Amino acid sequence: MTASRRLPLIAVDAVDPAEGGFVGRKHVRAGEPCLAGHFPSLAVYPGVFLIEGVQQALELHLDGVPGGVELASVESARFSRPVLAGDEVLLATRVTGERPLLSTSTTCTVDGATCARITATWRCAG
Repeated sequence: MTASRRLPLIAVDAVDPAEGGFVGRKHVRAGEPCLAGHFPSLAVYPGVFLIEGVQQALELHLDGVPGGVELASVESARFSRPVLAGDEVLLATRVTGERPLLSTSTTCTVDGATCARITATWRCAG
């Protein structure tokens, strides 16, 4: 499934189903507005955009369209290496619970190396 999101914030490019959840993909492009002025000598993708990527991927996974999911809480967010312009991030996510509250446990990787682990709860419409 290909992402379609309110511009300019596109934090996930595609979502594929996986056992117990999904895998989202995001190619971080050098010209993205969120990178402008963010560590100018080293264009680091902000960690909050990884959390946004989980939300956008969850929306697409659940309903195939953006919207309908809001962040209720972040139980844990551990960032272990920077994500840089040119990287492709995989958001391997396990989803548990029942609507209206779902929990996600996400491992973010670049080239097989873990860059973040995010555990969050989401409030879902319908």
